Amino acid sequence: MKNIKNTAFKLCTAIALNCALLSQNALAGHNASTVIETGSNALTQHNTSRIIVKYKNTSPLSTATTLSPVTMEQISQKAGARLHHLRHMSTGGQVMQFDTHKTPAQINEILNALATDSSIEYAEPDLLLQAKLTPNDPRYNEQWQYFEPTAGMNLPAAWDITQGQGAVIAVLDTGYRPHQDLAANITGGYDMISSATIAQDGNGRDADATDPGDWEPAGACFNGSPASNSSWHGTHVAGTIAAVTNNNIGVAGVAFNAKILPVRVLGRCGGFVSDIADAIIWAAGGNVAGVPANPDPADVINLSLGGAGNCGTTQQNAINTARNLGATVVVAAGNENTNAASSTPANCQGVVVVAAINRNGGKAYYSNFGNVVDIAAPGGDGRSSAANAILSTLNSGTTTPGNDRYAFYQGTSMSTPHAAGAAALLYAVNPTITPTQVESILKSTARPFPANCNQCGSGIVDALAAVNAAGGTGTTPPPAVPPAPTPPPAAPPTNGSTLQNGSAATGLSAVRGNDLRFTIDVPAGASQLNFRLSSGSGDADIYVRFGSAPTTRTYDCRPYRNGNNENCAINPAQTGTYHVMLRAYANFSNVSLLASFNEGTPGSSTGTSLTESNLSGSSGTWQHFTLDVPTGMRSLRASISGGRGDADLYVRYGSTPTLSRYNCRPYRNGNSESCNFNNPQAGTWYISIRGYAAYSGVNLSAQSAP
Repeated sequence: MKNIKNTAFKLCTAIALNCALLSQNALAGHNASTVIETGSNALTQHNTSRIIVKYKNTSPLSTATTLSPVTMEQISQKAGARLHHLRHMSTGGQVMQFDTHKTPAQINEILNALATDSSIEYAEPDLLLQAKLTPNDPRYNEQWQYFEPTAGMNLPAAWDITQGQGAVIAVLDTGYRPHQDLAANITGGYDMISSATIAQDGNGRDADATDPGDWEPAGACFNGSPASNSSWHGTHVAGTIAAVTNNNIGVAGVAFNAKILPVRVLGRCGGFVSDIADAIIWAAGGNVAGVPANPDPADVINLSLGGAGNCGTTQQNAINTARNLGATVVVAAGNENTNAASSTPANCQGVVVVAAINRNGGKAYYSNFGNVVDIAAPGGDGRSSAANAILSTLNSGTTTPGNDRYAFYQGTSMSTPHAAGAAALLYAVNPTITPTQVESILKSTARPFPANCNQCGSGIVDALAAVNAAGGTGTTPPPAVPPAPTPPPAAPPTNGSTLQNGSAATGLSAVRGNDLRFTIDVPAGASQLNFRLSSGSGDADIYVRFGSAPTTRTYDCRPYRNGNNENCAINPAQTGTYHVMLRAYANFSNVSLLASFNEGTPGSSTGTSLTESNLSGSSGTWQHFTLDVPTGMRSLRASISGGRGDADLYVRYGSTPTLSRYNCRPYRNGNSESCNFNNPQAGTWYISIRGYAAYSGVNLSAQSAP
């Protein structure tokens, strides 16, 4: 069987020292006295009541939405413990619950027993993550983290370029309160908590992402657990990212013209990974069974939560899905003043991990550190003064909601939304930016630490430098081979016209709220596709989409800048029809639209192929091969077949694949696997074989075709 995780997860002790649900302390802010009173930042093991079991694709149980009593009895006998089926996850896992809580040792025994079932791909604990914090006294209305030269993010200068227009940031947290300084920037949302007990709103999943409160009576989470007040944690995080600004009240947000997509995953005692994984996928625009489609897919996903343990397959698969959908996942490093490699999801692949700095620009005393940390941002340290912590929106209720208020919190839960807000600014100036590019820009433009912050990542987030690097300076490089200019048409084109390569459509006009639509046919082999909007007066916005007409919510590119100086560069270009919409944000006139691309080079229509025969290898070993795919190919297929044993096929563009980084991995039993790509990107593709078990006599083939 594959990827069984027999991991004993541990709990951060900064707040809750014993949680009967294998809970993990949140990566949230803590009052200084709370941390000191614990006397230890050690990590301990705790119990759980759930596991996630993923069956192999060859098993009928892999897609079953319900499991019969007979099946559950068989699984229970195999596990040696009574299990009940709860639901089927979007990642393919089956969530199962025990009659009673199990200790880590018991969980390991159960997972070891399940590991003998050849139909199971992996099994792992369903962790309960938490967000817990105690705020400092809110008396100082100061947001030093935005503008101070020592530890600030250089935001005012970045705001001269963008304030986050068009970007959407999902906050996966306790939900939100409709605070007067936040509500206008909320869009959609969902309550993804499947347990009515944890949700505390009388039901399970629904479309209401408001926070009813996450207070806990004494003994609610485990024997002897203390009572605690509602944290309104999600409201504080959301306010840091996108509190309404220039409204003469309260505070400012990092990306104050962006939208917050609240997804509720934490309630009483925390939230299960199975719910959080579904929320990650849904927030990015993926499908989750039983949940309506998300009409506002997020560009950035903020996770100010987590705890001790390895990154489970369920979490990693959800993160991979979000990245493939174009969303950057930003997570907190943790508050235990230890190596973040021991904290999940900070130790997952493909996430931006954020440490916390204090007002002096050094490491906050509680912040985790280590090689997995990518960047640092202000998290505050309110031990000497609340004004040195992070001020944001909150609620006055101790249990159920009260009135709007503001409060100072500290923690990596506070540093994370600063980095997430900066990432949103990058999407605002460059909507086609990728998660990999976002992470690279945030790290490469970070400024040095003015005080000691060992293993805190590349530096402090510098919003201005990052925005400029993402294209916010307003300058756009020309295509690699500029097309020859042609005379403009004698009269402005009519709505619905077909654009010609290198021929500008001029004299375009529309009144506020109306739009003009165009198409252009891009042939096979074309590259450096570019749409350029320029000149004229007013404010037109360009929307581009391949294959069908764009809308204000669905598009491949939308710069969304003031005025009429906008550009969409698309490379590689797909073969077929691109649709363009010019929408009047304000009345505009005499605007020009130029679409251009480079024609394919002669001889590029010839495909390439790769054949390897009688391959063999041992369990865990790799064999790597490459195939150069020319420009203009319509298909790429790689496959393995024949032989004995169990080999797995991995395909990746641009670099060798790994266990967690690939474009395709069928991951089936035996040696019959294939990967197919339409309109593959030109360049080097890596086709690799890894032995799940020893194999021999396997054949490998790969072909690109025009």
